Amino acid sequence: MTNYVIDYFELPSSDVDASQRFFAAAFGFGRTDYGPGYSEITGAGVLGGLNGIEGDKPAAPLIGIRTADIEGAASAVRAAGGALVGEIVDYPGGRRFTFREPGGSELLVYCPSE
Repeated sequence: MTNYVIDYFELPSSDVDASQRFFAAAFGFGRTDYGPGYSEITGAGVLGGLNGIEGDKPAAPLIGIRTADIEGAASAVRAAGGALVGEIVDYPGGRRFTFREPGGSELLVYCPSE
């Protein structure tokens, strides 16, 4: 079994509440709030989140890669020619970082708390 699984997406939002109301009305998705400016989309078949936190909000949708070894993932990204956008940070559900691959796409790697 691989240590890395694509299973998360994160969408930027200028109004998280309005975005959540839209996804609930249009598709029946639920929500779990994680403080002001961030809300998880539930019931969508894949984990997702809406990020409205200024200074942390991505410019475009992010694809998330789950790992059990966040430091090892950061090392692997650097060794393969990627660049971390910031440092590894804590969030209410674990730890995460964003990176840019050599072609310019930005992605997210996260390690949930167990």
